[in-house]
Amino acid sequence: MATIDKMRILEIVQSLHNGGRTTRFTNTVEALRAKGCYVLPLSLAHPSHWVDIDGLEVKERIEGFDWRLIIAIRRLIKSKRINIVHAHCELTQLYSGLACIGLKTAVVGTFHRSDLQRYKPSLLHRMIKQLLQRFVVVSKDRLTLLTDNLNYPQARCQVIHGGTPIAKKPEAAEVISARKSCQINEEQLALLSVGHLGKIKGHQDTLTALASCVEQFPNLHLYIAGDGKPDEKMQLETQVASLKLEDHVTFLGQINNVPLWLTACDIVIQPSIEEAFGIVFIEAGALAKPVIATNVGGIKEIILNDKTGLLVPPSAPKALSQALKQLLISPSQRMQMGDLAYNRINKHFSLDCMAEKYITAFKQTMR
Repeated sequence: MATIDKMRILEIVQSLHNGGRTTRFTNTVEALRAKGCYVLPLSLAHPSHWVDIDGLEVKERIEGFDWRLIIAIRRLIKSKRINIVHAHCELTQLYSGLACIGLKTAVVGTFHRSDLQRYKPSLLHRMIKQLLQRFVVVSKDRLTLLTDNLNYPQARCQVIHGGTPIAKKPEAAEVISARKSCQINEEQLALLSVGHLGKIKGHQDTLTALASCVEQFPNLHLYIAGDGKPDEKMQLETQVASLKLEDHVTFLGQINNVPLWLTACDIVIQPSIEEAFGIVFIEAGALAKPVIATNVGGIKEIILNDKTGLLVPPSAPKALSQALKQLLISPSQRMQMGDLAYNRINKHFSLDCMAEKYITAFKQTMR
């Protein structure tokens, strides 16, 4: 079995823009390097300006089937003596698998997609099944989709949950400092949502729930961190205006200081309609914040209902409102849930834990 010092990993991703995939890719590169692995990160598109990964290579993919890209990846594997390729999402897995035909280089694929349409039978999935040696999914929920819907071989599939950096719990002074940096006053009850502005993230339900709470809690304010298409933002802004929430909602746009905002807020609220995993939920727990979310996808594998947060059905703003009011009236419950969340994330969802599982999977695949 290969040792870490002999493991030379190509981490390859389709793009590095908004979303949990970018965070997971960045975290995976950093965590494997911290373990002493050689890691070469590669993106098939130029990343967003805020993405910062040392040594990142870019081989831009053109529209349609790009044969040049297969050759470029193959040359990179040979020149850097790569012996394991870790490909994130389907197109990247296809190109990596084709590039490694005839080489003694194993390919492991990680499936991140929240969109359920991505788990329907297709020629692409049939090819990936033939080309790759191991298949990783980000949650048990997605494992079922991969094996039952797409008939991937169960013996070569496994779950590796995402990981996040773990530090000590923020002290009161650090929270106060973070709130000042984010310009959140002491009296404000700050809610934070982190996710793109598409409907799948459920911001529309958060706004409806917020409207039912502001009369009882006039100091309540929702901060939405994330970007989206112009029409997606316009729809949410129109809803804010129709609900007369202009003084209670701030759109932050894409931010690169999520930990600061998580430290500053009182509650994280993200009622996703569907979610493969949900990096923000482990990030929130790592900073001892209670979470209100939906019992879909991988979220229910992170949050323990009534212990580390509250789970409600998707597209259910009334239930969301009730959960929100439950936490708003009880600072002690918020604190207790935050403490339990911190302990759970520290034990099960650290970067170190994720890296160890990937290294084990890579070693087994390279045998």
